[in-house]
Amino acid sequence: MPSTVVEAWRSARTRLEAAGCSSASLDASLLLAHVLGVGRSVVHLQPDRPLSDAEAGRFEALLAQRVRRRPVSHLLGRAEFRSLEFEVTDAVLAPRPETEALVEAACAAAARAAQSGRTPLLADVGTGSGCIAVATAVESPSTRVLATDSSGAALDVARRNAARHRVAERVSFLRGDLLAPVRASTADAALDAVVSNPPYVRRSEAGEVDPEVLWEPASAVFCDGEPADLYARIAREAGPLVRTGGELLLELPGAESDPVVAAVAAVPGWEDVSVRPDLAGMPRVLRALRA
Repeated sequence: MPSTVVEAWRSARTRLEAAGCSSASLDASLLLAHVLGVGRSVVHLQPDRPLSDAEAGRFEALLAQRVRRRPVSHLLGRAEFRSLEFEVTDAVLAPRPETEALVEAACAAAARAAQSGRTPLLADVGTGSGCIAVATAVESPSTRVLATDSSGAALDVARRNAARHRVAERVSFLRGDLLAPVRASTADAALDAVVSNPPYVRRSEAGEVDPEVLWEPASAVFCDGEPADLYARIAREAGPLVRTGGELLLELPGAESDPVVAAVAAVPGWEDVSVRPDLAGMPRVLRALRA
């Protein structure tokens, strides 16, 4: 068993590379830093630091799971998103960097609503860890968010993340399918925007996805039927809840976005459908206005 930090890191990097981890060096550093209770940079600043038997054992246990392609965020119990740290468990999808574009769009929608003299009210459908709802509330201090999810375990994680970032008073968590719980709670308050990152991988494609995805909750990754049908359903359910001029903001599945965009554009009540690409040039955020 490796006896120093640098020996442990080199051994771990080699094993992770062999397992197909594209970020083997980073993963080894993150896991080792977690075990030692230090920042990642310290791992490389103290290469000759000896590992105790207990530290080496804990590191090996984490490494064995990472070799099986369990996501690093789940092993650490946390992930960074919009410069905020979020608790992550096996009950939620780990926040993705590409989803940050959806938060930017949500904040812009909230700013437009605030310019009209309203307290912005948004709905985050399928909130998972709460990363979209919480980050939006943090960055838009006057905004209220109704965050839904069908999983009680996911909502527990999201509530803790809202409390961690001190926005629990402005983010309400509702259990139910898509926008059903919002319909029951909004009364006369019309939404300024509906935001969602829906599951968009077909269940028939489970054998083709990155092995790490299979560690995450299937309901947050895979959709029943065609993704376009789910997106269109969200658009139909959102229509009666969003005020005139309000917005529908949906994360897109990249290269396979055309059928999704067409399905949403065909739903009555929505107009000016546009698509924002991500930094890689892939379609990433759909925006539509309530007619």
